[in-house]
Amino acid sequence: MRGLSAHMRDLLVSDVKKIELLKALLDGKVHTYYRLSRIVGTNYETVKKNCRFLELLAFIEISRVDKEESASGVASYRVRITEDGLKAAKKILNTMKT
Repeated sequence: MRGLSAHMRDLLVSDVKKIELLKALLDGKVHTYYRLSRIVGTNYETVKKNCRFLELLAFIEISRVDKEESASGVASYRVRITEDGLKAAKKILNTMKT
């Protein structure tokens, strides 16, 4: 994992992706799994699994948009960061700077 700080090199790839997801959500906007996969540079399934874990920690909230409610006719998931997630992400990013 070239180009990563010493802190990041000690983490599992999946841990790095979770941190990248939190970082992407710091803008406070609601994102879909698809959009997050583009921002983080990974696939939809990886984003979905990592988001489920972050939801267990109460760092993010996930809401499902049923296909009947969706303008595209396709079900999707909406993800947003929580206050706890904001605090955790900022703490993680500050720790990685040192």
